[in-house]
Amino acid sequence: MSNFERQEDRPYADGREARIWHLYMGDVDIRLSNYKSTLLSILEGRNVKTVYDVACASGIDSVMLVEEGYDVTSSDVEENFVARAVREKESRSGDVRFGTWQVGWGDWVDLVEGAKVDHPEGGYDAIICIGNSFTTLPDFEGEGKTHIRALTNFRDLLKPGGVLIIDHRNFDYLIAHKTLPPTSHASIYYNCPRVYNIRNDLVEKDGKLVGLVFKSDIDVSGTELEGDADVFLQDRDGEMVPTLKLNDIPCCLHTLKGFRALLKSVFGEGADHRVLPDFKEQQDVGDDFVPNYSRTPIYRDAR
Repeated sequence: MSNFERQEDRPYADGREARIWHLYMGDVDIRLSNYKSTLLSILEGRNVKTVYDVACASGIDSVMLVEEGYDVTSSDVEENFVARAVREKESRSGDVRFGTWQVGWGDWVDLVEGAKVDHPEGGYDAIICIGNSFTTLPDFEGEGKTHIRALTNFRDLLKPGGVLIIDHRNFDYLIAHKTLPPTSHASIYYNCPRVYNIRNDLVEKDGKLVGLVFKSDIDVSGTELEGDADVFLQDRDGEMVPTLKLNDIPCCLHTLKGFRALLKSVFGEGADHRVLPDFKEQQDVGDDFVPNYSRTPIYRDAR
């Protein structure tokens, strides 16, 4: 589900979203090098064959998984991303591995019946929801109900014994101190040197921190976006550069403990649950676990 009630209200609803996102993301090989081997190790260790990428964007992770021999289904709520992923599939029509790759629109809160893909009978071996995607899902219904509904759909689409790999940003430090740590903008998913003027608006209610809005600008010098009407000149380290204001990104502030509780409420106490900060060391998750504030929790939850 989008952060906007109507698609036409979204910034860049004119179809530029996928192009801007690719520029913002940076180098694909650098991105994949941060987590590919660990992700594949998890899938191989569970003898996974079918994977559902529920936040596929333009298909970067899905393409990698298809190339590794997995039977992949991909969906995204943003139609422009889906269209780009479809074009990516079409560009690889000569590769037989991509013949069974399904790509279609899908909303997490109505994924079982509403997604424009054919789910396999009996469910998927694995579902991935990565790229700091889940944190941008607003809790439209309150009290975590929207998040629980999305997670329940993930669970219902998994085979018994299947695995969900899901992440969110690490907000424990922010909630404790009402400020972000110095390394908070480092990310395993995004590495573009063009992004600058990064800032955040904190959202408080009754003295309690309840949300965060990420804001940033991007230098579009020498790109196809440079001549767009909403590009403006702005100072960047003493040089005036053509700049595009990126979408504001509202985020729900899940804590490590709170998100664990959400997962356990859906998957049950008996599910095998692990945390892999930035897809690194695997750790058991206890209530006394203290997160490294600079790293993103990656949850591996199995039914």
